[in-house]
Amino acid sequence: MRDNEIKRKMENYEKLIRNILKAFSKVEFHIVVESTIGKKIIPVDMENEEDKLLLEDIRTIVDSFAKEYYENPITSELYKSMVGSEKSRSFRNNEVGLFAEKMLPSFFEENKDKLKVIKSFERLPLVGYPDIEITHKSGRFTYLEVKATSRRDVGSPRDFFFSPLKNTKKKIKQDAHHLLICFDTYEQKEKEFIITGWCLIDLFNVKVSMKPEFNADNLELYKRENVLIEVRFDKEK
Repeated sequence: MRDNEIKRKMENYEKLIRNILKAFSKVEFHIVVESTIGKKIIPVDMENEEDKLLLEDIRTIVDSFAKEYYENPITSELYKSMVGSEKSRSFRNNEVGLFAEKMLPSFFEENKDKLKVIKSFERLPLVGYPDIEITHKSGRFTYLEVKATSRRDVGSPRDFFFSPLKNTKKKIKQDAHHLLICFDTYEQKEKEFIITGWCLIDLFNVKVSMKPEFNADNLELYKRENVLIEVRFDKEK
C-alpha cells in the first residue's frame, strides 16, 4: 500500500514539474516581471515623442562613452582603479560590462546640458537586475541593464538572467521601460578591450525560460536525521 502511495505521489510531482517548466518556457519578459514583481513593463512606442527623445538622450550618453573607449582601451588596471575589484583575476566581457555600468553615470553628467528628457541616470546599489535607473523630467522611469560581448551570435541561457529576489524587488519600484544596452568589444591585446559598437534592446517582448533550481538552507541540510557520519575535533584538547 505504501509503495502505491509513493508511486502516486511521484507521478503527481512529475506532472506538476513538467507543467511548471512548460508554462515558463519562452515566455515574454514583461509577463515574468509583472507576475513576480507586480510592476508593469511599458514597451517603447516609436510614435511617442517622449520615447523618441529618450532614445536620443540615451544615444548621446552612450555614444560619448563608446567613442572614449574605442580610442582608449579598457584594461585590467583601469578596471581595478575605477571599479575597485580585486575579487577576480580574470578580465573578460563581464568585467567590461561592470566597468560600463560604473562609468555611464559620469558620461550622463558630462552631457547633461544636451539632454531633453532624462533628469537623472543613477547606478542602482545591490547586485542583480537592473543596473541603472533613469528618471525622466516628466516623472516617468526607465530601467537599464548593461552587458558586453565579443560575439552576439554565440551565447548561453545565462547571457541574460532575471531572479525576482529581494534585491530586484527593492530596485524595481515603478512601472517603467526596461531596456538593455550591449557593448560590442574587441580584445586587441590580452586583458585589453576596446568598444567597437553598441545596441539598445527593448526587453518587453524578449522571451525567457526558467532554469529550475531546488535549494535548502543549512537548517534543513544538517538536520540530525540526514547526517550519516559526523566527526568533530575539539581544539581545546
